[in-house]
Amino acid sequence: MAGRIPLVLLACGSFNPITHQHMRLFELARDHMHQTGLYRVVGGIVSPVGDNYGKQGLVVSKHRLAMARLALQSSDWVSVDDWESQQADWTETVVTMRYHYDHIAAQYHNSKDPLTASGEQRYRIFLEQTHQWSISK
Repeated sequence: MAGRIPLVLLACGSFNPITHQHMRLFELARDHMHQTGLYRVVGGIVSPVGDNYGKQGLVVSKHRLAMARLALQSSDWVSVDDWESQQADWTETVVTMRYHYDHIAAQYHNSKDPLTASGEQRYRIFLEQTHQWSISK
């Protein structure tokens, strides 16, 4: 997979609770992106919304985070991130995407290992609820 663009899959949502289909979504998306021949999926992130989302019946975030972590504990590439759920107010998806983009870009920027065959560092985040969002540096 040398020369492919590294890609992180991001799923934002309530995960109230996380289901097998949520987890399967990551597998299907990864398979599809690999099949294009353009991308190398390097990780996946589940980002549950915060308690102020306002959805009736929403279980408190600490419990939704715990359920998601338990569901994904055997995954070696999808993780649960609590940043969005820890925000004081509901966070727009684009703000969550920007946070993860900045965090991922900083990690790879500090890495000595080039991300692509040309050494050019490009980052892309795939949001499962919409079209592909491309953020390149």
